[in-house]
Amino acid sequence: MRALLAAAAPAAIAAWPYTRTSEALRDWLPLVYLLIGYWLPARISGPPNPRVERWLQAFDDRWVGVTPQRFAHLGPRVAIELLELAYLFCYPLMPIGFSWLTLHGWRGDADRFWTSVLLAAFCCYGALPWLPTRPPRALERQADPPRSTIRRMNMAVLKHGSVTLNTFPSGHAATALATALAVLSRLPVDGAVFLLIALMIAVGSVVGRYHYAADAVAGLLVGIAAFAVSKLV
Repeated sequence: MRALLAAAAPAAIAAWPYTRTSEALRDWLPLVYLLIGYWLPARISGPPNPRVERWLQAFDDRWVGVTPQRFAHLGPRVAIELLELAYLFCYPLMPIGFSWLTLHGWRGDADRFWTSVLLAAFCCYGALPWLPTRPPRALERQADPPRSTIRRMNMAVLKHGSVTLNTFPSGHAATALATALAVLSRLPVDGAVFLLIALMIAVGSVVGRYHYAADAVAGLLVGIAAFAVSKLV
């Protein structure tokens, strides 16, 4: 039923007489699609795949080692908090990015912006039924950095708002980078700030053990590819 309503929503908006309200709905409705695209694949996902989990962990062991866990426990407190804050900032980054473009006269880029973000997100979320895994923090000993205050907020958000499964590629990294590149293409200086935040989100996801390193790397590549495709719109 939810899927039917989601599919009917675009047609309803298209049939709505053009007004400022319908225009605003059209601009912001993609956020609803994003949430639907996140939740629906989890409904048809099976149990975690240990084989894929071992591969992801092996990638970490080979290319990253114990550095994320060690840094989380021994690194500077301010750096840990900044990375946790960056990871938390992933959620408002997309609406802030679109709002920033709109405020600077680039509202006409709405289709291109959301094409980039949604394509990046759906490529990641859509893989979940075939690659269901648990996040590394659920498998590793002492994965939780005890010194981070902001981490408690991240864990609360994940507890109440996530599907509890790991996505490969990382949707956080993919959508954050797609957002940053969209802003960067129109507002280079402002976009550089968004780009820095996006990279911090990717790093924070690995250091905090929300994602494996392979998730983050693949997510960044998906974000770049999605932005490239959006340029065709």
